[in-house]
Amino acid sequence: MYFPTITLTISLSAALIPLATLITGTPSPSHLERRKHHDEGPPLNFVYIMRQDIDYSDPEAHLDVYAEDGTVAYQFVKKTLDPQKGVSTAELTTGDSDLVFNLDSTDDACGHDSVYEERERTGSQTRRVEIYPRGPLKDVWRLNYFDSDGVRRNFKFNRGFSDKGGSIYTQVDGHDGDLIAELKNEKRKDSWLTDDDDSKGVSTLTLFCAEDSPRELLIAFMGIGLSRVNECGL
Repeated sequence: MYFPTITLTISLSAALIPLATLITGTPSPSHLERRKHHDEGPPLNFVYIMRQDIDYSDPEAHLDVYAEDGTVAYQFVKKTLDPQKGVSTAELTTGDSDLVFNLDSTDDACGHDSVYEERERTGSQTRRVEIYPRGPLKDVWRLNYFDSDGVRRNFKFNRGFSDKGGSIYTQVDGHDGDLIAELKNEKRKDSWLTDDDDSKGVSTLTLFCAEDSPRELLIAFMGIGLSRVNECGL
């Protein structure tokens, strides 16, 4: 005598399954692929460190970029050539002061779209860093370069709302792909970085990046980020 009730319950459950699918939606293959890329990526085994307690009183001073063992791997400086016109140049050199590349800008001004670009020359990758302010919202930061096959590789920096740190992803059809780097605000207590007055650690901006990432562009990007925040705030 209970069979009709069981049949009715099963029938209602079967009818509700398509309805639930319609309500919640089924992720499309492209969405799943983007989510897969977003969540996965190569190990971020390469580490570069810049102090945040920087003395900007000397605009010509080069800022040290340390490897994890404390050696000066690179140096960075951003020089303002004409503040009225927004002309500046960001320079990355090796620890031995050999030039790696320059990124020049003609629109380097707070509150305005700014592009820093490597001049085209033989062997250059025409590296670019792009900053798009959005008022009270988070700025949009992008970077890209041409690879050896002449294909422009695009990346996006997803920065914290009131933070210099964030994550850098490849861009795949306008969406976040693999995670290739992270910038983190840290308090580091490395012996080569601290002294007796730094028992609580030294504030750093630390770059963690993948082996096959555009590491030198990412290092310059870190330097531009520190300089930009010093000049314009978050």
